[in-house]
Amino acid sequence: MRSIPCFARFTICAAVPLALAGVATSASAAGAVSTAAPAAVELDARLARPLLLAGQKNSAQLRVSLIGREAQAVEAHNRPEVNVCIAIDRSGSMSGEKMENARRGALSAVGKLRDGDIVSVVAYDEVVRVVVPAARAVNRTALQAGINALQPGGDTALFAGVVKCATEVRKFASKNRVNRIVLLSDGMANVGPSSPAELGTLGGELAAEGISVATVGLGADYNEDLMAELAVRSDGGHVFVERPADLARFLEQELGAIAAVVARDVEVKIACAAGARPLRVIGRPAQIVGQTVTTSFGKIYGRRQHLFVVELETDAGAAGSSRPLAAVEVAYHDLLAHHDSQLRQPIVAQFTARGAEVDKRADPAILSELSILNADLVAERAMKLRDQGDFAAAQQELRQNADQLARDHQQYRDPRLQNKVREAKQQAESLSSKPSEWNIQRKQMKKSISDAPLMGLDL
Repeated sequence: MRSIPCFARFTICAAVPLALAGVATSASAAGAVSTAAPAAVELDARLARPLLLAGQKNSAQLRVSLIGREAQAVEAHNRPEVNVCIAIDRSGSMSGEKMENARRGALSAVGKLRDGDIVSVVAYDEVVRVVVPAARAVNRTALQAGINALQPGGDTALFAGVVKCATEVRKFASKNRVNRIVLLSDGMANVGPSSPAELGTLGGELAAEGISVATVGLGADYNEDLMAELAVRSDGGHVFVERPADLARFLEQELGAIAAVVARDVEVKIACAAGARPLRVIGRPAQIVGQTVTTSFGKIYGRRQHLFVVELETDAGAAGSSRPLAAVEVAYHDLLAHHDSQLRQPIVAQFTARGAEVDKRADPAILSELSILNADLVAERAMKLRDQGDFAAAQQELRQNADQLARDHQQYRDPRLQNKVREAKQQAESLSSKPSEWNIQRKQMKKSISDAPLMGLDL
């Protein structure tokens, strides 16, 4: 993990996005780097309620937002190089239409790569084979021949397939490339390590190397908990493809997403001041040790908002006073400018004796984003209730979720909340007591829940 410089002391000032104010700094091994060029990442850290009630303890929500530079601002020739290995399940269940669509999808996806990108292809059943060793994508004939030769085989050594892909990616791994594994499977891992915990541990180890894993689950029989855990722990992405005919489109979209990455190796540290205790983090896996919150993002996509919320308990303050609550520090590797950069922002709260002012000054955009993140927590609770066979309680959770989102949308008028309302209503009304139907819906819910932490939100 990259070391992030700490503030020697907190400075009392307005809690505005310093990156926007031009005081964010960048650094590289060669020394100071000019900040004339636009940064790949914009930091915007703010309190949902910048005014806290004086004379009592308060609960404060600190939203940290990282936004990738707009895609249209990145010239095509300047996009980061891609170093990708496509791992294709060729177990017996992939015979027929599935294998044909897997071949077609892989061919279509690699066709989107530039000649300077790195690509490799691995196929796995109970045996793992390197179909196309890692090399620049100039030899399209060899790529096509290798992919077209894929045939279904036996069981599913998914763990070994990922490990072999990682070996191919490491051959050309670079801080200035997007290093990614794209894993396709239609079934259960049944050879070698096969639990979500084991695959999650592997994902975390790969993330520490700067390699992320995007998982593509095909059909109704794959283990979505395993595939989502591998994606979340490696900060990749998870996609559910119900119909084989849609596979080519989804694989193309994944390659397009890889090419839209503008920053990698993102480390966030929040040093909380005395009198501000971090309680929990919403929307992102994170660690809380004493007064410090840390989390990491494997990548930042252009024109996407990657965010999380830290809940703080603050000590009482006097009316009319101000107090620093935290310092947000971000270090990342800029894939557009090819250097390491740092962003810093202090967070300050003001105290008032007028309770009405607290809500009046609340930030509707942040409260809306918090509503979106909380809705995913409720959906996850409902999914667990349905897994336990408590259909009525699960449906009630989902209906209450939809109602709360509808109220929040009416108050905050965020179009993203409107989309979330439609999703929550659909989840509640289509919840099925039939195991086969729940199997499909569960995969859809798992994918939806993982979207915000892995892919970020639309702007």
